[in-house]
Amino acid sequence: MKKLVVKWLCVTLGTLLIPLCMKKAVPPRESVAVPTSVPAQETRTEPDTVRVYLSGSGKTVTLSLRDYVVGVTAAEMPVSFEHDALCAQALASLTYTLYQQKHPKRELADGAQLSDDPASYQAFWTEEEMRRRWGDDYDANYEKICRAVDEVIGYEIVYEDEPVAAAFHAISPGRTESAENVWGSGMPYLVSVESEGDSVSAKYRSSLTVNAKEFKAKLGLDTDDAPEDWLGDAAYSDAGTLLTVEIAGKTFSGQELRRIFGLQSAAITLTCDGGSFTFDVKGYGHGVGMSQYGADYYARQGMTWREIIAHYYPGTSIVERSPTIQS
Repeated sequence: MKKLVVKWLCVTLGTLLIPLCMKKAVPPRESVAVPTSVPAQETRTEPDTVRVYLSGSGKTVTLSLRDYVVGVTAAEMPVSFEHDALCAQALASLTYTLYQQKHPKRELADGAQLSDDPASYQAFWTEEEMRRRWGDDYDANYEKICRAVDEVIGYEIVYEDEPVAAAFHAISPGRTESAENVWGSGMPYLVSVESEGDSVSAKYRSSLTVNAKEFKAKLGLDTDDAPEDWLGDAAYSDAGTLLTVEIAGKTFSGQELRRIFGLQSAAITLTCDGGSFTFDVKGYGHGVGMSQYGADYYARQGMTWREIIAHYYPGTSIVERSPTIQS
């Protein structure tokens, strides 16, 4: 199983954390200090460090694991979310960090273990970025994030005694997707589960309409048939992801269409009306692992962060971890 994990990481984790939150992180500036108005749990966090490449400044910095997870949680989940949702996000981000330290997917500058590029790793906000975005609410928001991080900083999510690849995304189509249907290789804890609260999000549905000429050019179609005859059979997963669709004799996956047309997810219904094509889309993100809006919904229904993690990563355990000193 450990060999499978490493192999799966090399193939898939490059897209593990693409568009996971409802807001994009602004590249951090040179200031990377995270304030300490809320003290860390010293016996658990002080030895832990992580080296992070900051794409905005082109610098690699060494941060305490606790400060890094604070910056990631702030960037990846709206601070307005419930405490237990923020705890679940912090623990998922922390566990992903531990996983990445053990299984780096590529070499980064100056010995960095992660980057702040959310397309490949996790978003990260510096103190300066948090102050800029939160303004007068900075102190209250920062303390709220710290309370969540400090509640989970001494734990990790494991499967067969190893930290898991704790994927997460913004909004599912109503069920999360299995890793196999998104990245071509499955993981026993990244499987489809119900996420009933996602549909209440304002960004649950989206659509895009393009004319036939643009549609044909972007897909590289070679046909003289009328546009209404281009669409063929389509196959869907149980979670609603478009697996494959025939278009003018060519086969496309939902993930390909999402990338080509910049759609919010691959849970796509494609229709043709005369000279135009419309993509009706549900969800936001790749759909694997924890749904952030689903986590907030469950927290509002009374679920604890432990229950949220158990729901979205079935078969895993939450265990106390020992601090590690990174070289």
